[in-house]
Amino acid sequence: MARWLSFFAEYDFRVEYKPGRLNVVADALSRRPDYAVKTADANRIGVESVSAPSSSLIDDVKAAYASDADAKQLLSYAAVDDDVIRIVVLNDYDLRM
Repeated sequence: MARWLSFFAEYDFRVEYKPGRLNVVADALSRRPDYAVKTADANRIGVESVSAPSSSLIDDVKAAYASDADAKQLLSYAAVDDDVIRIVVLNDYDLRM
């Protein structure tokens, strides 16, 4: 605050209060239509895209689970019912990419 006071002390000016209804210039600037707050219309909001894994990917994952001993061990770990979400990534290069 002191910095601003010393800055303005160099100028000779007068501050004059104008009620909002009399200050038409400031009112016009604050009511520009391109500055209006945008609100979302609940009826216009829709789903842009939906993505689901292809059936061939699901089959590839199942085949990789069946042939991977580590995956079988991890699946038993992930199947524990303690309300903890666990994600298991297979040791299959093509599926990881």
